Amino acid sequence: MRTDLLRVLGLWRSRLPWLLAGIAMAVAAVLAGLALLGLAGRAVAEGVTAATLFTGSLALLWLRPVVVLRPVFRYLERLVTHAATFRALADTRIWFFRRLAERLPAGLGFRRAGDLLGRLVSDIDALDRVYLGALVPGAAGAAAVLAIALLLGAIDPALAALVALPLAAALLLPPLLAPGAAAAGQ
Repeated sequence: MRTDLLRVLGLWRSRLPWLLAGIAMAVAAVLAGLALLGLAGRAVAEGVTAATLFTGSLALLWLRPVVVLRPVFRYLERLVTHAATFRALADTRIWFFRRLAERLPAGLGFRRAGDLLGRLVSDIDALDRVYLGALVPGAAGAAAVLAIALLLGAIDPALAALVALPLAAALLLPPLLAPGAAAAGQ
């Protein structure tokens, strides 16, 4: 499974700037969402206590640009990641059909060629979930965990460890458990 993933990523090497830009937009969207949650919680908590009215209003002041930035980052994430996916899949199709043409110079023949081509194209289309459904969320989550751990580490290292360890475990468990799940699925 890992070798197949590395082979696909090797095919997508020419689209690396697009793929990395999509991940960067996803990281920005995740961090904006976390900032929105944190600022809203702080504004509500300090608004209820009313003892620190100034910092509560400061949180509300910071909340407004984040409310605007989060949907902008989400839109840019969708735009860039889908553009990267379409470009990478186009490269994959070109690579695949060139290799197919080299191996079958006479063509596929007329017997059930449409079924075969349909299955081949759907297999290539399934690769969009590799980037959009696995790589982008995993990389964005890992970058967000790293940013949170670094930020909290500057404030309180024990709190950083308390927050970062469960988040890191949540990111590491799916790839570690996937081979066993695939074997059990067979």
